[in-house]
Amino acid sequence: MRSSVVRRNVVALLLACTLPAAGLGCHRKADKTAPPSPPAPVAAAPRPVEAAAPKPPAQGRAAIKHVVIISEDGLRPDALTGVKPPVHEAILKRAAYSLKAKTIRRASTLPSHAAMLSGFDIKEHGLFWNSWHPERGYIHVPTVFDAAKASGGESAAFMGKRKLEHIARPVASGGSVDVVSRPGYFCKKVVEEATKYFVEKKPEIEFIHFSDPDDLGHSDGWMSNPQLESIKSTDKCLATLVDAVAAAGLDRETLFIISADHGGHGHNHDGKIPEDRLIPWIAWGPGIRQGHQIEADISTTDTAATALWVLGYPAPKGMIGKPVLEAFEPDPPSLAAKAK
Repeated sequence: MRSSVVRRNVVALLLACTLPAAGLGCHRKADKTAPPSPPAPVAAAPRPVEAAAPKPPAQGRAAIKHVVIISEDGLRPDALTGVKPPVHEAILKRAAYSLKAKTIRRASTLPSHAAMLSGFDIKEHGLFWNSWHPERGYIHVPTVFDAAKASGGESAAFMGKRKLEHIARPVASGGSVDVVSRPGYFCKKVVEEATKYFVEKKPEIEFIHFSDPDDLGHSDGWMSNPQLESIKSTDKCLATLVDAVAAAGLDRETLFIISADHGGHGHNHDGKIPEDRLIPWIAWGPGIRQGHQIEADISTTDTAATALWVLGYPAPKGMIGKPVLEAFEPDPPSLAAKAK
């Protein structure tokens, strides 16, 4: 009962309020959730890559102090248009988005997420396998987490699958991610812990991973009724996050990037057909063009590049990802100035 109430509340928030593009937010009390789990131990360090000199963010992008990257594992764009989950639908009206973005050719969870969070393809990032192998160590190139740490910021990762720890080396093990946590497999526990941490600690970069669509795709088939129902579940989880961020007043300074690692067909995703590689890419926050369908081609590697660009962090040399500039207003007014 409570989850449906939260979903209705957040949809009303998105539709009725003037959101970050106008420098305002609607605030309510955030939910209380359980404290984060301790980070899990992992193996070896990544190979360093020389970084380019940082460039200051464009006017208006300075309002963004946090980036939250949400990956809905296995989410096909046509599933969104078919199910029309209410929170996603409401966000799309306030977002810049593409329903024809693509993941890398190796359309599997670990390689694709490594590309999403680093801006490099598999040849460079080195994570060619798709399961948890602690003896193989970490991603071979810098990630958005490393950029935050190098710039004096903080980052966190909350994941449904342990194999994604190959991308996020915790500070406790000599890495750059302040918290690496796997609260549970499905999105409900993941988002509760991730939301609590974000509201309390306000990291510059937070990654949140929902396993639900992928799990039901493998068990019941992509675009099956159970798999489509799982997207309604992730919609409620997204509501939990958005509602709490708005209640804390952090919506004015947070960029959300909602995407996926891959799609799927039948019971798998080998990357040989478009349905495996097509993913949604949604950017929502300060300075974002509202209700704009992006025409430019987007790769999952562009997620990392966009996150680095808006925060003014240096991009590693050789990174193939590019900031999705079309998502942003050409010369948006400073939100900080508007708020005065």
